[in-house]
Amino acid sequence: MTSKRLIIFDYDGTLADTSPGIRYCYNATADAMGYVPHLAREDFFGVIGGSLEDGFHKLWPQMTPEEISRAVVQYRERYASEGRKLPAPLYDGMRETLMVLKKLQFRLAVATLKHERFIHGMLEDNDIDGLFDAVCAYTGSETKSGLLRKACTLTEVSPEESLLVGDSAYDGKGAREVPMDFAAVLYGWGFRQKEETAPYAPVMVLNRPAELLAALK
Repeated sequence: MTSKRLIIFDYDGTLADTSPGIRYCYNATADAMGYVPHLAREDFFGVIGGSLEDGFHKLWPQMTPEEISRAVVQYRERYASEGRKLPAPLYDGMRETLMVLKKLQFRLAVATLKHERFIHGMLEDNDIDGLFDAVCAYTGSETKSGLLRKACTLTEVSPEESLLVGDSAYDGKGAREVPMDFAAVLYGWGFRQKEETAPYAPVMVLNRPAELLAALK
């Protein structure tokens, strides 16, 4: 893996555990629209990290397309005023891993389906904003693969020299569409077993952030 020059990270479930705010806003939004009961923590595996439209459809399949559109707007308003304030810490060892990668002169980027209005502040809150050469986030129509291509363009590194680190099928599909190599992580909110990563042919599967350093040697 020494041929890699750019390491791209997903955010939700890969860099940070943003689940408290996300779960709260999904449940509060659905509750306000008359959908009960609240869903449990376990219900959100495989949802966090994807688009809000997909999330509402998976969690409350009885919602109509029109209701989902309204729910997305309400979710973002609620996330800005309430969910954003809930804890969203980096995963253990992530800060140290990023700092070592930077010292080794890898270029670093974020590619996330989290809305652009939130991601920069969250990076600042965790004091890692200065470590990234590019931050590519959702503004209204982007796909994961489109964000990955944008990260490559902004950093002037080819997809062949890039690696996406992510925790979900959304990440695996995005990497495959580019295409670029994919490192799947099992500590987030997407994949829970190594076998689940197989359809996306990851070049490595990580149980914790620090394992990335050894795998890149």
